[in-house]
Amino acid sequence: MAKLLRCRACGFVVEEGHLGEVCPACGLPRKVFEEHAERISPLRKRILALDLHPISVHLPQSLAVLILLALLGKVLLRGPLAAQLEDSARLLAILFPLTVLASMATGLLDGRTRYRRLRTPLLVRKMIVGLLLLLLSAALAALALLGGFGSPLIYLGLALVLGCLVCEFLLGRTGSKLICPYLRG
Repeated sequence: MAKLLRCRACGFVVEEGHLGEVCPACGLPRKVFEEHAERISPLRKRILALDLHPISVHLPQSLAVLILLALLGKVLLRGPLAAQLEDSARLLAILFPLTVLASMATGLLDGRTRYRRLRTPLLVRKMIVGLLLLLLSAALAALALLGGFGSPLIYLGLALVLGCLVCEFLLGRTGSKLICPYLRG
């Protein structure tokens, strides 16, 4: 197994053979690195290396933005293009809660693998906001299935998707506190 080194300033871990003259994360010179002993089981390391949760969170974020743009386009435009935008928003809104569920499932797996328990304050906050996101996305999907985004309902759809985007922002901010090291100096 390759020798691991850890930057004392930012915590970045790298194999000795892949380290250049400076830390790739914080830019400090190579001399700030120290030997690092891996303290994670090979199975946990393989699961975390898949990056399932960091990858899966981008799909619901993208869908929320696309739904917002389609609904705004429907409000601003008239004619066949507006109808196509509504159809697109309806389809995306129906798929949206499924992507939120996938993101939540990978988040639970990642949290359990990384921290061994799910009751840490930041993980609990993420679960609460994630549940709110799921409820809002399900309401948006129900609106799309039951009535579409006709004249007065489009504003409810816009409010729901904006609520989803706020939840996604809060989830991202909380998640960044879980993975970003504190940079000293």
